[in-house]
Formats: sequence, structure tokens, C-alpha cells
Amino acid sequence: MRTVTGQQRRALRHAQLSWSEQLVDPRDKQGQRHLHQGLLALLVVGFACGKAGLRQIEELSEDVGARARRELEVARKVSDSTLRRLLKEQRVGGLAETLRGWVQALLGQEGERHELPLGVASFDGKSVYSSTQKPVPGLESVSCDETGSPVWKLGAMRAALTRVRACPCLDLEFFGAKAGESPAFRQLLPRVVEHYGEHFQVVTGDAGLCATENAALVRSLGKHYVLGLKGNQPTLHGHAVECIADKNCPPRAHTQDRAHGKSTVRELWTHALKQGEVDFPDALLLLCVRQTHLGDDGTQSTEWRYFVTSLSTVDLSFAHLLKLVRLHWAIENQHHWTLDMVLQEDARQPCRANASALAVTAWLRTLAYNLLAAWRDRLPLKDGLPVRWERACETLRDALVHGRTEACLPTGA
Repeated sequence: MRTVTGQQRRALRHAQLSWSEQLVDPRDKQGQRHLHQGLLALLVVGFACGKAGLRQIEELSEDVGARARRELEVARKVSDSTLRRLLKEQRVGGLAETLRGWVQALLGQEGERHELPLGVASFDGKSVYSSTQKPVPGLESVSCDETGSPVWKLGAMRAALTRVRACPCLDLEFFGAKAGESPAFRQLLPRVVEHYGEHFQVVTGDAGLCATENAALVRSLGKHYVLGLKGNQPTLHGHAVECIADKNCPPRAHTQDRAHGKSTVRELWTHALKQGEVDFPDALLLLCVRQTHLGDDGTQSTEWRYFVTSLSTVDLSFAHLLKLVRLHWAIENQHHWTLDMVLQEDARQPCRANASALAVTAWLRTLAYNLLAAWRDRLPLKDGLPVRWERACETLRDALVHGRTEACLPTGA
């Protein structure tokens, strides 16, 4: 039996969760064998332990110790059919409030650990579900090819506090196959500013969010923006390429890292914009980052990426600007990657009965990601780096089965 260390127990306490009172139990009042919040908690900790299927979560409910079951108020093993019925009938009301309460507790318990003088919230869209096989009730479809074959899609615009090392997800805004990321961003950003505005001053987004309307919204809410530039803004992107190409000077800042048998060199060039030089709200700087990957076998690849920002070198140094650009990629490399590769959001949907079930599962997986990220962030480092995500799942499961679990399990509000 593996011993749960004091540091692990402190990590579990850090991840305490209370369910919102707005959550409604959709089940019949008669014949209930398990408490509503206990079943939801089991789903969250099951996903956080890397259990993508309901049968695996059923087995986890059998493995957890008696103390964990008492804290969950689930007296016995929970069948996968019980969990599936709950996902089919559950509505999303109260899940956003639950996530918000958990994140605010996470930020307040031990403070924010960061490396930038300004807080950063990153926004990016991610697919929740996509299928060409059969319709899902309540889900929009579009034609996916020249034959007109339908594809059913559900996506979510996500906001993550990337300056914080655990990179917690703050909120979601769902969009269907016929809607784009920008409308979802314009719905999501005011909510995030309302509830978390004191924790960040900079909004980052990729090229899909680079639009004058989005930039103007960010500035109207009192925040700065850093937005990627690609072909969807041909004039501004072309101007950035031309301006940076004319600079025959050393980079303003650079970093070099090594991982997975490769060295990665990142170099930053900037161009200060004059008033009226470009037609983009409050734009002050154009940024160019050259990323060069050098393999031990002699291979080399180079990427050029361009950005526009309302920040100036008065707000941040060149080194901080380069770090800021890298922070945005954390929402892809940490949050999205973990959801797909560890929690298997793209590969496994445990209940596809309707669009609401997909949305409920997305909220629960987001709660699971935040739990796992907070747990991993407090585990002992391995060779100076955080442990692998898969290893974090294993140790979390061990703590649930063998350790003190009362502070890590979601509890009633």
C-alpha cells in the first residue's frame, strides 16, 4: 500500500470544492440510493484520476476506501448505468457557479504563484464533441465536405488564468457548429472580467480572436490585449511582417529551453506603432517571435509568429513580453492538451444522449482538470519539473483509495 505524504494531503486540502445551491437534482424523489452531489463528485474525481469511461468510474467507486465513500456519501459501488442516467438528465444550471467558487477558493487559499508583474487570462476555443455518425438531439450540424455530409459539433470558448502555475480554467461559453469563436468570446469575456477582473490585466488570444470588435471590447473593459496575427487580418499581418523584416538588429529578448531531446530557442523582435499607423484599437506594438527547434540528430525547424498588443515597453520589459507570448501557449499546451490526452475529452464521451449531457460532461471535466492541476502543482518536483500528468492521476487515485480524502472530495454547499 502506497503511503500518502503530508504534502499530498495538503494538496488535497487545496482542492476543496463546494457545490452550488443552484444545482437541481433531476432524479425522482423515490428510490434514490445515492446522494445527488455525491454522484457528481464521483464523476469529477473519476475524470481527474484519468477514468474516461463510466465503467472505469464504477470500478473506482468500488476501489475507494470506506472513508472516501463516507465523505462522498455514496455508501456502496455506483453502477455505470446510474451515472449515465444522471448525465442524461442533469442540467448545467449551477455548474458555472460551482467552478467559480472553486477557482476563487483556489486563488485565495495560498495565493497566486507567477513570474509576471501583470496577471494574464488566455482565451481559446476547443472542440467538445464532433461526429459524422449520427445526430445528437439539440446539437447543430453543418456540411463537412462537397457531398454535403453532415457533421454534428459542439465547441467551447475557454478562459484560463495562465499566469498562475496551475493554469485553472475560469469559465466556458459553448458554441455550435454554425457559430464562431468570436461571438462566444464576446459573451465570455465580460463575465470573466466581472468575477476575476482583479486577477488579470492582460487578455491573450490566438489569431481567430484577432478582430477590431474584440480588441475594442477588451479595452472598454479596462484590460490590455495580445492577439495573434495571421491571414485573417491580411493588412495588419502583412504590415507586421514588413516592419519586422526591415529590422537588421539583434532580438530584443531570447530564451533557450531543453526538453524531449530538443533545444528550443525563442527570439523576440518588436515594432513600436505610431499614431494612425494601423487601424486597430489602441494598438501600440507589433511583436514577432522566432521559435527554432534544434534536435540532437541535427534537425532544425523554425516558426515565425506575429502579434499585436495594446501594451508598450513602459508596461512590460522585452523579456516580460516574450514570457507573455509564451504564457498564452499554456492554454494549448497545458489545459487543452491535458483535457484531450489525459482526460480524453476528444476520444471519449460517456453520454451522448443529448447536447445538454455533452455540456454537463464538459463542465465536470473542467472541474476535474482544475482538481488535477491543483493536485499536481503541489506534488514534489521530479528533476526540477512537475511530475507527468499521468503520474499525477495515479497518485491522486492512491490518495483517494488509501489516504486522507475528506478535503479533496467535493462537498455540499
